[in-house]
Amino acid sequence: MDNETPFHQPEPQTTISYNKNDKVIGAFAHIVMLVISLFTLALAMLSVIYVAFQILFVGNETIREHIFIIAFIIGLVYIIGWIVALIGIRRFHNLILPFFIDVYAWITLFGSVVLYILIIIRIYGKEYGRPEFFKYTLLMWVAIAGLVGLHLLLENHSLQPFSYFLLAACLCHLLLIVYHYIFALDVGYARFFWDILFFFGVTIISVLMLLHVGLLSVPRSLISHFFDET
Repeated sequence: MDNETPFHQPEPQTTISYNKNDKVIGAFAHIVMLVISLFTLALAMLSVIYVAFQILFVGNETIREHIFIIAFIIGLVYIIGWIVALIGIRRFHNLILPFFIDVYAWITLFGSVVLYILIIIRIYGKEYGRPEFFKYTLLMWVAIAGLVGLHLLLENHSLQPFSYFLLAACLCHLLLIVYHYIFALDVGYARFFWDILFFFGVTIISVLMLLHVGLLSVPRSLISHFFDET
């Protein structure tokens, strides 16, 4: 009995934990996606402001002649930032990024309202033809598309509060239409069709935002389905 070896409990083997490294990598990914998405989206927004200023006030002919190429470049920058932000929010569950995206959405809204007012001032302050009207319309649609894109990044986000400001701008436009084509002495009716077309375009979009009829439910479902599957 004395020669029997006592029971020896094997020492537990130390397991290497990668939790700390995973957390560091995850935090680094959050920061990188935050910086890239916010920088590219801000770059796209600033580019739209610069182009709008050059078209409405400076009359830069180079930008006027190549507006579609410039719009494509701005759209490309925006899409890159949008995709990175989408991955950061939906895949990596970045909790800070949605706050900044919401701030960007409000900045884009107020920028759209200011752009709308400036276009109206430009329309009534200077003669313009069909090419100028298309450029003004393109600027407005780019701004609204940017707002809708930011909206799609956020879950449980509503465009109804945003519609109030756009509808207020539309009401101002309607008052100017009434004054210009009824009460003004030196009225010209040659631009009436383009004026009304621009008014109804922005108004319809604003009303759709207000009614929340679910036109964006399909892209939202596709985005959610994609990230649920992956």
